[in-house]
Amino acid sequence: MPDVLAGHEGPVASVDCSPDGRHIVSGSDDGTVRVWDIDSGAQVQCLRGHEGGVTSVACFPDGRRIVSGGDKTVRIWDAESGEELLCLRGHTGEVTSVDCSRDGRRVVSGGDKTVRIWDTESGAERRCLTGHRMGVWSVAYSPDGRNVASGGGQTVRIWDAIGGAELGLLRGHAAGVWGLAFSPDGHRILSAGDHTVRVWRAEDGAQRHGLHGHEALVLCVAYGPDSRHIVSGSADGTVRIWDARAGAELACLRGHDGAVAGVAYSPDGKHVISGSADRTIRLWSVEV
Repeated sequence: MPDVLAGHEGPVASVDCSPDGRHIVSGSDDGTVRVWDIDSGAQVQCLRGHEGGVTSVACFPDGRRIVSGGDKTVRIWDAESGEELLCLRGHTGEVTSVDCSRDGRRVVSGGDKTVRIWDTESGAERRCLTGHRMGVWSVAYSPDGRNVASGGGQTVRIWDAIGGAELGLLRGHAAGVWGLAFSPDGHRILSAGDHTVRVWRAEDGAQRHGLHGHEALVLCVAYGPDSRHIVSGSADGTVRIWDARAGAELACLRGHDGAVAGVAYSPDGKHVISGSADRTIRLWSVEV
């Protein structure tokens, strides 16, 4: 397994790992979505269609499709053939973040000042959620598909993904919320903003921990598959591993020469994947 994957011609903005652990998906400012073989490091697919940079990527839970956001569109791709299946239009500004429901029937996207929910079969827009006063930079689906979280300005908002009602407003960050994630068990929400990672109780929005250690803006966060570990990436160029329960920093991974904008765990929890402004993707062993 190689440590570094190179091939993007611009900063890497987002990464994800396929559910079977065989592939890495990355999106870049170079306008492409790329699929990599995790064992050999070989590039398997280069998906072109976006008319601007790709800001966010996510693998569908069944591994058969990929969703990407960039320019003013959300695009859904066949993971094996690379065929573009749907191009979803509606945002009036750049799409900054995408995620998909666990059943694969819905995609959520953030951009301009809105959060939009889409049907992944027909491409129809099901909901347009408004309330953020500033641009939306991050979105995430809850594991049960009932809620979505969105980060805009210095706030995190929780929404009913079916009815569209705003359920909660989380305040605490001193700067923009760049990254969001639900824990796999659905009990916690992670947010990345200012120089911190914050852990919130999903049930009532109470803040459980503030994770301090990064020396610049925290741009991305992800939970490990067992909900026990957290990974974060920052403009300080580091990737940090945290104990999700105690809030303690377990490791600081250095090697990137630029801001780390995307992080993900492998399904077995043994590796972390990071993407950086230095145009590379790195794989880290994280048996902590």
